Amino acid sequence: MSSDVWSVISRHDPARWRQTLSHRSKDDLPFDSLQIPIDASLLFDSTVYIDQLKGQLPAAIVNLIASRIIFHAAPALAELAVIIGALDPADRRTRSALEPIVETLTRISTRRIITPTYEVWLEASVIAGILSRTQGIPKQDRRRFLNDCLLFLLASDSRCVLITRNSRDVDLLLQLKPQTAVLLYDKI
Repeated sequence: MSSDVWSVISRHDPARWRQTLSHRSKDDLPFDSLQIPIDASLLFDSTVYIDQLKGQLPAAIVNLIASRIIFHAAPALAELAVIIGALDPADRRTRSALEPIVETLTRISTRRIITPTYEVWLEASVIAGILSRTQGIPKQDRRRFLNDCLLFLLASDSRCVLITRNSRDVDLLLQLKPQTAVLLYDKI
């Protein structure tokens, strides 16, 4: 187990990252769905599910999804499941808000769900810590980047393209690990 920790540290030496990372222009980020290889599998951030349920996914993303093999990340599905417990059961709107989320989670084949390995968790945690420190995130919010890091590394580890609307945080992650395949989008 300790060799895994040292392996992660050697790949992402915290001492290398001392400066605050700047956000780049949208023109410098991967927003073009036509750049995704024809044989690439896709992995969704929770934003994709939410925007799809609201009818706010751009046509280019809908078309891409229709033509590719889709995998689902356990951390993104967990973000959806949190909503189930977080909504007020006494609110009359809760049932209608929950139904599409529960239906979405129910339809997903467990064979298509990717879960983080111990090493992915370690690496995501180290990267989340680096970003929290360099971006000046308060100590009580240090885990803010953790799910994004998990999704990002799951995509890299499984050789999938991560699809997300979270361009702000993913921009920072791409600066730390630029070889990860990502497609960003804006909701309609």
